[in-house]
Amino acid sequence: MGKMQPNKPIGNIKLFAMMGLLVLGFGQASEPGTAVSKVLERFEQAKPQAKDLTIYRLDWVPNLAEAKLRAAREKRPILLVVVTNSYGNMLSGHC
Repeated sequence: MGKMQPNKPIGNIKLFAMMGLLVLGFGQASEPGTAVSKVLERFEQAKPQAKDLTIYRLDWVPNLAEAKLRAAREKRPILLVVVTNSYGNMLSGHC
């Protein structure tokens, strides 16, 4: 499409076409909250539920020696999680 010259009028068809596109674009934006509510709905669907986060509510101990002492004292089993990357930290929930 060429550059518009200030003195050259735009044809009626082009003018109405551009106005129609503007109206259509503003029509979608004129419904406040529609896009936001869709995003929030998708977020709620994807967000982990409380039952999915129970592992983060466990009382972790930082080493096996302490876990053995505590398991013996409380007569409970040990859940051993081994994090092999250098950035893992089960106490903060990052592995």
